[in-house]
This record gives sequence, C-alpha cells and structure tokens, in this order.
Amino acid sequence: MPVVPMNEWNLARNLAQSLASGPWSKHFIRQTLSRRLPAQLHHLVDKMTVALLRSLPFGYSPDPGVVATALVGLARFQAIHAFCLKHDIWPNPDLSPPQMAPVAAFVKLDVPPLPTLDALAQWLFLPVERMEYLADVAARYEAHEDAAVNHYHYILQPKKSGGLRMIEAPKPHLKAAQRQILHGILDKVPVHNNAFGFVKGRNCLNAAARHAGEQAVVCFDLKDFFASIGSARVFGLFRCLGYPHAVARVLTGLCTSLTPWWILNQLEVADRHNFRKLHLPQGSPASPSLANLAVFAMDRRLSGLAKSLNLNYSRYADDLSFSGDRESIGCLLRTVPEIVADEGFQLNPAKTRIMSNTSRQVVTGVVVNQHLNVDRREYDRVKAIIHACGKPHDTRLGDPRFRAALLGKIGWIEAVNRHKGQKLLQMLSDVAAGSR
Repeated sequence: MPVVPMNEWNLARNLAQSLASGPWSKHFIRQTLSRRLPAQLHHLVDKMTVALLRSLPFGYSPDPGVVATALVGLARFQAIHAFCLKHDIWPNPDLSPPQMAPVAAFVKLDVPPLPTLDALAQWLFLPVERMEYLADVAARYEAHEDAAVNHYHYILQPKKSGGLRMIEAPKPHLKAAQRQILHGILDKVPVHNNAFGFVKGRNCLNAAARHAGEQAVVCFDLKDFFASIGSARVFGLFRCLGYPHAVARVLTGLCTSLTPWWILNQLEVADRHNFRKLHLPQGSPASPSLANLAVFAMDRRLSGLAKSLNLNYSRYADDLSFSGDRESIGCLLRTVPEIVADEGFQLNPAKTRIMSNTSRQVVTGVVVNQHLNVDRREYDRVKAIIHACGKPHDTRLGDPRFRAALLGKIGWIEAVNRHKGQKLLQMLSDVAAGSR
C-alpha cells in the first residue's frame, strides 16, 4: 500500500509498466489486470481488456506511456481510481520480471532470450554502464563536437554521380557489439526470398540470373538507402522479435546513429535530411541485415506487383530490378514509385534505367541479355592493365596490394564468365613469367 494516494496518471503508469512487460494479447492483459487489481474490481477486467486492445491495436505491447494515456481515457479506469481512492486499496505490487513476447511470425526463431538490460549486457560481454554508454540513446556523445567522444568515424567519399557519400564507421567496441547483434540475433531472422544483397548463400550473380534473356529490364535505385531507415523501424523489429521495451531501446541505440551537425554541414543541403535523425549508419556490420529486414514489407508488395504483371523481381541492397515483356514498362514506371513512397522511401529518378534486349542490359554490374556475361568494357580494361604490366620498367606486379586487387578483378570476371576469366589469368601468368 503506497504511503500517499496515487493520482490518476501515477496509477495508470503503475499499471502500464506491467501491461507493457509481456505480449500485447487478450490473455496477458486480462491475467495482468486480474493479478494486480483488488478482487473487488475483477468484474471490470474483461471489458477493460477489450477496450485497451481496441484503442491500441498493435502487434506488440506499446510504450508504457502510450498504455498509460489510453488507460486514463477509459471510463472503467476512472471507476478503478475512484474505488482505490475511496477505500485506500491499491494495486498489488508487481514482482514479475519482464518476459520475451515475440509476434506470431517470430515465435519459433532461435533468438537469444534477453528480457532485461542485465541479460543483454552479459550477452554483449559488457558492463551495463558501458553498454548504455555505447547505445547513447539520448545521442549525447554523437552530438559532441570532439571527434574523440563520438562513437563513429565519419568519412565523406565523392560519388561518381556527384555529391558525397557518408560512411559512418563504428569504433572498435561499438563495432564488436554490432557484430554480436548481427550474428546472434539478425542472422536468425529470414529475409524476403527476392532479397539478394548481404544474404548468406545469395549474391549479385543470383540476382542477375533472374533477369537473363528477357525482352526488357527496368532498374530503380533507392536514394540514401541506409540513412532513410530510421530508428522507429529498427525498434519495431526488435520489439516484434519479442524484446521488452527497455531492451529494444538499447539494441536500437547500438545499431543507429545521429550524425553530428559539424559533419552535416559538409553535405549538400538536400542530402542532410535523413542524417538529422537516428538512422542506420552505412559502415556498421549490422546495417545491411537490418535494412533487408526493414524493407520486407516493400519487397512483398513489389514482388506481388511483379507477379501480377508476370515479371521477375529482385532487390540487391538499394537496386530494384524487374524484367519481362515490354508492355509492362509503363505500369512499372507508374506503380513502383507509388509503392516505394508509400513505404517511406525515395527513388533516385536519375538512376532509373529502361533496357531493351536490343541494347546492353545490366543488372548488378552483370550483362544479362542472353546469359550472364561480363561487361566488355570491364574485360578490356583489365586486359589493358595486364598488358601494361608486361612493359619494361613497370614494377606494379611486385606490389602485393596491386597484385591482390588485380586478381580480385580477374576473379570477378571468372565468376561471371569462366572462359574469359581463365584467359586473363593465363595472360597474367605469361606477363609475370616474362618479367622475371
């Protein structure tokens, strides 16, 4: 029994903490209210439960503050508070710990059960204080003007199309925590079947193969893919996986970033918007997987559109590719931008490409006109480099980094076209032998 009577808001917050600590279901809400409320008020429990679910139709329990606000607005809650105040009988203390409460689609996933901040800290091999410092949910450290205080290194790279690309590379301790989240949680969540980027067992060749030999290929590009995925999507994912509010909040903080103003000022004004809010940092090991999961609904809608038009669809990171008959191009150009915008993303119109089979068709850097093939210009470029290495006084092959980079280019060509790749390897072998 409290020392002083609770006002309506304090009573609502008290009950809301319990209601938000488990699954947002009729059974859990009814069970929680029955456990906490005095026996004289149990006749109100069923109707209170229905009213709460009707006012808050969510798949997982909302923030306790949201639940408290909904409670205060219910007439039956007013009756509960009046009874408690009149008789000085208040809800029983809630000693039950928070619990995992995944939505139905994720119930069978083998993600680690981390119902408390202590459990999360132990799983991350960090003290609680250090974990909360790295999560920086209030964005105090990222807003600091001293780069030594920030949790990220900020790298601005020029884009081929103009402007600057922002790379936000986490510092070692935060990066280790993000890797643990990636391998321990995110890798266990399935992505859409048509997502090919950053997915184990799938690659850009698989994505390109889907579009080989078609009349037309249409490709779209998502603008600022990682930065356009805000913390609300990330938080919602962790909540759907079953993590309680406090745990999901810290997991979200560990995986998102808020770009400091002194970095933002180096970008074009039009490019600053997404970086002003918490977003997925391009450079974090967890961001690609989180991005794939965040766009699951969009992948599902675009796949449905493709199926309705008898087209093929694939997404490799921010590249959306469709292929099939030419007659469907007009519908794609109208409908894809609508779906993308409705899902909270933007297209880069300058990068939309319509490719007929009478011209070169390229998907994820691979030519797909009749079968998978390497771009002739890339093949000729690598061939010219090898030829130049055979000239007198060219010592580049003696540099291990140059040689590794060249072998990487040849390996890519061989993966796409085995014959051409082996031809280049033989050329390189002959040049290397002649330079000894």
